[in-house]
Amino acid sequence: MKKETKKQLITLLCIFIPLSVFIVFIISGLTQRQRQLGKDPVYTTAIIIDTYVGTKVREFVKYEFVADGKSYTGHQQYFPKIEQVEIGDTCEAVYARTNPEISELLTNKDKSLKIKRKPKELKVSF
Repeated sequence: MKKETKKQLITLLCIFIPLSVFIVFIISGLTQRQRQLGKDPVYTTAIIIDTYVGTKVREFVKYEFVADGKSYTGHQQYFPKIEQVEIGDTCEAVYARTNPEISELLTNKDKSLKIKRKPKELKVSF
């Protein structure tokens, strides 16, 4: 094997191996999160407290819910082309009983959030 080919092979391996380990680490973390949510889920209601644009111009919502008397927040991507959300809307959420910091908003089949609209204020005119 030529010296130049060996260097290229070693360089590729030095890039590929850490990248592979990183991908496996991310995937295992996501599956562990899903396992905890599926193992002992607790369903609750969350309130949308913010909407923002994240990386790659993806839309996110920040939500808050209460578990065991303590307030928790979470973030989740949503699709405004499917459904608009407003601050104050309530959504169905699930969290892991053993770790309430692991949570997510429930979605419909079309990936829209399961939203319960906040009541509109009544305008009274005299």
